[in-house]
Amino acid sequence: MDFSINQRALALVVEEILPHQEQLQVRAHTLANGATVIDMGVEEKAGWRAGKLFTESCLGGLGRLNFTTMWIGAHLVPAATVTVDRPAVAELSCHDAIYVMDYQGVRTTFSGPFRAIGGMDAYARATPYRDPCTSRAVAHLQTTELPGEEMTTQLAGEIGVDPSGLYLLAARTGTLAGAVQVCARNVEQTFPTLLDRGFDTDCVAQASGSAPIFGVAADEYAAYGRVNDCLIYGQETNLWVDCTDEAIERILPELTFDKNRDVYGTSFEELFARSGHNWAQVPRDWDAPCKINFHNLRTGHAFSSGRLGYDTLERSFLGI
Repeated sequence: MDFSINQRALALVVEEILPHQEQLQVRAHTLANGATVIDMGVEEKAGWRAGKLFTESCLGGLGRLNFTTMWIGAHLVPAATVTVDRPAVAELSCHDAIYVMDYQGVRTTFSGPFRAIGGMDAYARATPYRDPCTSRAVAHLQTTELPGEEMTTQLAGEIGVDPSGLYLLAARTGTLAGAVQVCARNVEQTFPTLLDRGFDTDCVAQASGSAPIFGVAADEYAAYGRVNDCLIYGQETNLWVDCTDEAIERILPELTFDKNRDVYGTSFEELFARSGHNWAQVPRDWDAPCKINFHNLRTGHAFSSGRLGYDTLERSFLGI
């Protein structure tokens, strides 16, 4: 595979974001070390289009985000619908927020196509793809503070690029763009679970997913809870696979969030509080997709696991 997901992501940054900062309500900062940090919704107001570009660049240009709608009770709300080509590469090597850097004693988690340079983490190494572009890197960060020179210098060093070749997009959860980019992680939510269960992710030919978007709140913990409610109670992913039916049937019972019968229906804001607001303390089984539909290209058979939690979504949507 000789295509570069970092080059594809950088094209979106250079052509669609940097020339249109005022329209997008974002702001790019060139730091003293040459790194480019783009405020996609930390201090700026960044909205729909910014969230779309954050998502599509985080997918390395291998996926598209469209805004659709879905019903939650009597409420018609916006939804993020993502379609993904080369899904194992796009998700495991790029979109998954899994790369952890210890910065000033704090575990800081990044996503983005930089992870495909040399296989930066276990998920990126789970696919054979390695980005042939090793001089430019695009990274994404969910944060309440804009990264500075020290953080970008450290990250560039871990990637193995000069800081001037690093482009870091940042957004906090409590903005519209931030909510969009989290709710658009509907397919992303699925792939680590498949990998954990020993499913061959390279047999996934195409993927799509949808989830509602209603996470905006001034309180970052409330916003974080709501967008994750959108995923664990409102996400539905479709996978087109080429494998045996038995490979699907083997993993179906343990895939989706409703297997957690003791906590199913509890808001993620409460679940996160029980974990000390520390993602490292969240049980792995809680970080599970809501619903998955498999379409087997080899046999023509379809399989489904999970269910949408409309009651919990409506409570979250209404803030009650």
